[in-house]
Amino acid sequence: MSRPHSAGASARDSVAMMCPLLICPHAGVDTRPAGLYQATLMKHVAAILLACCVLTGCGKTPQATSPPPPPVNFAVAKTEDVPLQVETFGNCSTVANVTLQAQVTGNLLKFVVAQGAVVQAGDVIAEIDPAPYQAALKEAEGTLESAKAKLVNAQLTLERQTGLFKTKTIDLADLQTAQVDALDAQGAVQAAEGEVEDAQINLGYCTIKTPIAGKAGLYAMDAGNLVTANQTQIINIQTIDPIYVDFTISENEFGRVRSYFAKGELPVEVAVPGSPGEVLTGKLTFLNNNIASETGTLSLQATLANDKQTLWPGLFVNVRLILTTLKDAVVIPAPCVMVGQAGPYAFVIRQDKTVEQRNLTVGEQLTDWVVITEGIQAGDQVVTAGQLGLVTGKAVNPVAWNPPTK
Repeated sequence: MSRPHSAGASARDSVAMMCPLLICPHAGVDTRPAGLYQATLMKHVAAILLACCVLTGCGKTPQATSPPPPPVNFAVAKTEDVPLQVETFGNCSTVANVTLQAQVTGNLLKFVVAQGAVVQAGDVIAEIDPAPYQAALKEAEGTLESAKAKLVNAQLTLERQTGLFKTKTIDLADLQTAQVDALDAQGAVQAAEGEVEDAQINLGYCTIKTPIAGKAGLYAMDAGNLVTANQTQIINIQTIDPIYVDFTISENEFGRVRSYFAKGELPVEVAVPGSPGEVLTGKLTFLNNNIASETGTLSLQATLANDKQTLWPGLFVNVRLILTTLKDAVVIPAPCVMVGQAGPYAFVIRQDKTVEQRNLTVGEQLTDWVVITEGIQAGDQVVTAGQLGLVTGKAVNPVAWNPPTK
C-alpha cells in the first residue's frame, strides 16, 4: 500500500516541476516541518521570478526605433540676369565672292599673289602680256594726232572761206563745204580720242586686280596659257572679314523675334562645335521676307567680325540669338524641377528640415538652370536629388548640392 504524501512533499513536487534544477531528484523526503519548508520554498520561487523579470524585462516587448530622415541634396535659389535667347545652328557664308576673269585675250604672263593669300582691294593678282595692247595704244594715239591736224586745217579753211564769202568772192556752196569739212574733222578727232581711251582700257586689263579684300583661292589655270577675253577664269577671291552666318528659326519663334528686332539691334553669338569655348559675337542684320512653307522656317543672317579668321565660308556653327535679358530672374538647377499631373513642381526645405511641395511656373530653360517666374524665391533651399518618396511635411537630412564639373 502506498504511503500518502505530506503537504510539504506535494509543494516540493510542484516546484520541482516548475524548476527541476532546484531540487535534486535523488534527495530523500525532507523531514522538516511542512510550514518551515513551504516558507523556504516560496523564498526560492520569489528569487527565481525576480531574476527572470530582470533577464526578460519583466515580460515587456522593446519598442522599435524610427528610421532616420532620408538624405537629400539641395541647392539655393538665386537671382541673376538671364538672356532670353533662341538657339539654333547655321553656316558661314562670304560677304563677297568674286571670280576674276580675263577681259582681254592674250598670254598669261604670271601670278603676282600666291594661292590662299590674303589680299586687299586693288591688289594686282596676275598679268597678261601687254605688248599687243601697248602697240594698239600707240596706233590710236597716232590716229588721234592725225585727226587733230586735219581739224586744224579744216578750221583754217573755214575761216578763209568765210572771209571770201563776205567779199562775195565765193558762193554759198563753197562756204558750206568748208563748214562740213570742219565738222567732219572735229568728229574724226573725237573718234580718235575714243580709240585711244579704248586702247588704254584694254592695256589696263592686262593687269588683273581684285576689286574686293579677301582670301585668294586656287589658280584656275597656270601662267603661260592663252586666255580669252570674258571666258577664261583666273582665280576666286572671297571676303572672310567680315563674314555672314546664315541660319533659320521655326515659324513659332517668328513673332517674338520680329518684335524684338523692330526695337533695335539683336546680338548674335556663334560658336564652332569643335571649339565651344571660343564664342564670336555679331548682330542680326537680315530677316527674310517670307517663311518657307515646305519647312516652316524663316531664314536670318547675322554679320560678324572675323579678324582672327576663326570662321570660314561653309563652316557649320552653333548660333544663339539673344532677344533681351531678364533682369534679376530667379533660377534653380534643372534637376530640381519635377513634372506631375498638375504640372512642374519642386520640393523646398523648410527651417524645421521638413519639405514642402510647391507648384512652379517655369520660364526660360537654360542648359543647366531653369528660370522660375512663380513658386520659388531667391534664398529658398530646393531639393536637387532624393525627391522619390518625399511628401509635404516629411523630415529630411539636407546635404548641400555640388554641381557636376564640366
